[in-house]
Amino acid sequence: MSGQRLRMDEFSYELPASAIAHVPTEPRDAARLLVDRGPAMAPEHRRISDLGALLEAGDLLVVNETRVMPARLPLRKRTGGAAEVLLLEPLAAGAPGDGEALWAALVRPSRRIADGMVLVSERDPNVEVAVGSRLDRQRRAVRVLVGGTPLVDASQARLLERAGEAPLPPYIDADTTRSAVAQRIGADALDGDATRAALADRYQTVYARADGSSAAPTAGLHLTERVLDALRSKGVGVATVDLTVGLATFAPVTAEHADEHEMHTEHYRVPAETLAACAGAERVVAVGTTTVRALEAAARQQRLACRRDGDGSGAGDRGADDQCADDVCGSTDLFLQRGEEFLVVDAMLTNFHLPRSSLLLLIDAFIGPRWRDLYEAALAEGYRFLSFGDAMLLHRGGGQ
Repeated sequence: MSGQRLRMDEFSYELPASAIAHVPTEPRDAARLLVDRGPAMAPEHRRISDLGALLEAGDLLVVNETRVMPARLPLRKRTGGAAEVLLLEPLAAGAPGDGEALWAALVRPSRRIADGMVLVSERDPNVEVAVGSRLDRQRRAVRVLVGGTPLVDASQARLLERAGEAPLPPYIDADTTRSAVAQRIGADALDGDATRAALADRYQTVYARADGSSAAPTAGLHLTERVLDALRSKGVGVATVDLTVGLATFAPVTAEHADEHEMHTEHYRVPAETLAACAGAERVVAVGTTTVRALEAAARQQRLACRRDGDGSGAGDRGADDQCADDVCGSTDLFLQRGEEFLVVDAMLTNFHLPRSSLLLLIDAFIGPRWRDLYEAALAEGYRFLSFGDAMLLHRGGGQ
């Protein structure tokens, strides 16, 4: 890790409002793909559907199979005032001593909601949320009741499908998104059940399996079964991790220096078969920053099979390790920034990120300061930015 102290001003850039995507591309794999070819070459402009032509037999594509919960709950006070709860993750059952499961959540307007206040859902009268004490500056403890029974963990999150909705980021104009989705499915109501269900599906990867996230691993939103099948047919492996996307991914960096930013923990699991596949791959291509963090956290936890042969080439024999017999699970606050070593990942498919974000620091750590040239090229070419926007294919270090 470099001793240089990073100022967040180094990661500012001008993002025009017109460049922010509010409507997802249809079909998914028609999204544009800016391919990094290194500092000596101009980037190449492709589509996600071209991914099969850009990867080679022996490469391994690793995806985050987390599933987004209907985590945003529009609610009302019993006096009629509007409120909103965004569920983040379950806390230890019974804490603080009341015998009922609690969740960490973001509550709005938090200052106007007292401890003990009960919020109710107009969409589903069976759903109530009792708001508890503050956990820190951002989070509150809440108890979610469905038909009077506490919601214990993420495996029960689908009980909230009627009351909740896809937790779109605040920079997306939800009305614009809902209007586009309603038009696509032929629905009349922008806030009807059919529109909400279709939007929730579109804000989900096609391979989502494990419930628990409060935001989508957005790079994966571009992939289709057609693209994945083409990769497999070419001899590219496809493997999975599970990292629950939460505050560590989407919390803004408000500090002046990167080392002052509080990185929240996120839970992850890297299966033994994924670790073994990484060990034998020519290149490990991570889909999204959450996949990068899961793989790199696992490597740091046990220094498992996905490690380099020391030549920095990104290929070669990684040396399978006996420890790869076990999955690696845990919580990570890994904050990848300039000077960090990447032990596993050779290439990354990722979206274009917000200025001054922890995700942008990760990109800087991965390819160096030329991210700025790539972002300028993307803006000049009309690429769409952020969660519903286009993507980049980056190669660690010098590019390919």
